Amino acid sequence: MEEEYQRQLAEEEARQGRVTEGKANIDAAFAGYDDDFYNARAADYMAYAQPQIEDQYETAMKQLRQALSRSGQLVGSEAIEREMDLNKKYDDAQAQAAIKGQSFADATKSNLANIQSNLLTQNASLADPTLIAQTAANQIAANTVVPEYSPISNIFANATEGLATQAQLESRNKNRYEMAQLFAPTSSARII
Repeated sequence: MEEEYQRQLAEEEARQGRVTEGKANIDAAFAGYDDDFYNARAADYMAYAQPQIEDQYETAMKQLRQALSRSGQLVGSEAIEREMDLNKKYDDAQAQAAIKGQSFADATKSNLANIQSNLLTQNASLADPTLIAQTAANQIAANTVVPEYSPISNIFANATEGLATQAQLESRNKNRYEMAQLFAPTSSARII
């Protein structure tokens, strides 16, 4: 009986040693996934989104200035207001891109934390450090691939909306009425 007890004790100590080795393998596999990694993941998205936002902004600003010039409003309150709106949209797009980049980083962090937790559970039951190390490497590789980013939608689509309409109407002579004519009384009756 004592021999059986000693044998089981030795087996359990060996198993605990394998579990400890498996945990060390898991910890080593996840060692590089720290705040710097997740910050880089967010920065990767910004590096993807930033040029698109810049290109769209420059194109929209050019189109806005052309439309303002065509309508004779290149200098004045309308131009200032439209450019301020465009700059606000630019700032909002930058903020949204930063938020989206952070969400990619947070999703990766959450996925890796779940994987690590599952691996620790499997390690406790399997006590196979080689299998756990290989599984950890495979699952980390599958979950840290940079996702395929969607192109940024047209942020500044309506920057010139309403500017060309007045100029087009005037050039077609469809805006025939003066302001006084539009609001002049149409009947000769007087209200007393």
